[in-house]
Amino acid sequence: MTPDLKKMIALLPSPKHPLRGRRTVPLNLPENIICFGRRAASALNQPQRGRALHRRFVLMLALQTGVTVRVDDREITLNEGEGLMVFPFQFHDYTNPGDETLQWLFITFDLVDDGTMQALRYQPFAISPAMRSLATELVAAYLKTGPAANDLITLQLSLLLAHIRQTKPASQRRAKPTLAPGLFTKVNEIVEDKAQPPNVKVMASTLGISVSHLRARFRESCGVSLGKHLRRLRLEKARGLLRLSTRRVTEIAEMCGFSSVYTFSRAFHTAYGVAPLNYRKGGHVKLQTNQRRKK
Repeated sequence: MTPDLKKMIALLPSPKHPLRGRRTVPLNLPENIICFGRRAASALNQPQRGRALHRRFVLMLALQTGVTVRVDDREITLNEGEGLMVFPFQFHDYTNPGDETLQWLFITFDLVDDGTMQALRYQPFAISPAMRSLATELVAAYLKTGPAANDLITLQLSLLLAHIRQTKPASQRRAKPTLAPGLFTKVNEIVEDKAQPPNVKVMASTLGISVSHLRARFRESCGVSLGKHLRRLRLEKARGLLRLSTRRVTEIAEMCGFSSVYTFSRAFHTAYGVAPLNYRKGGHVKLQTNQRRKK
């Protein structure tokens, strides 16, 4: 027993009622968790064509060597000993590494966004000793197999996220805008606000620019066409709904702007190498070589 624990036990009050304790609230637990590491700066941007974009949260912990992370339209300096959360549907890639040798931990996961994570958007945070300890235990559990290990993975990540939400920002530095300030965020917000994915004409009108100007600015900023980006958004939204909701596949196809469930199923299988129903039952995606968006 550590001295600190002894001091805290001495501070504990006597219970007012032996059977009435603190009540719990429904937990918003992460799902479909993947952990992996990167030990070389050149391995961060894979593939080189296009910037990574997907429906999942990405937690990155820079344990050794700092790198500039471009998220949407901003450049964020992520120093050694700091972490950053990338949200679903955010573009991200990496530039200006301090050294080729690095040690980064990535944790990607699905989570119903209940608003508690929003303070972390574009905001690096310092990795505390408690966070490092929790990350160590999480990776140790991830390296094991079996249902018990899966429960530990979920609980350890939940604890890590709770610590991150309570931490103060790493600094007051501002994320620097790059090309087309706010364009990524605005496009994604328009898509999220609409019950049905809007066409490019409606989107350009909403932004107050011409269709050709919107397409050119978008390709210049992220290295991918607007049409391809919107298609990715539709498919990634569908993938999230398949994992996190009980809606029927036909309903998900309609919500994501596909003309029929057959068109949706074909597009989903082409993109991920698995049928929508099989994916919902736990099937793993098999991205085509030119579609892989690993870190």
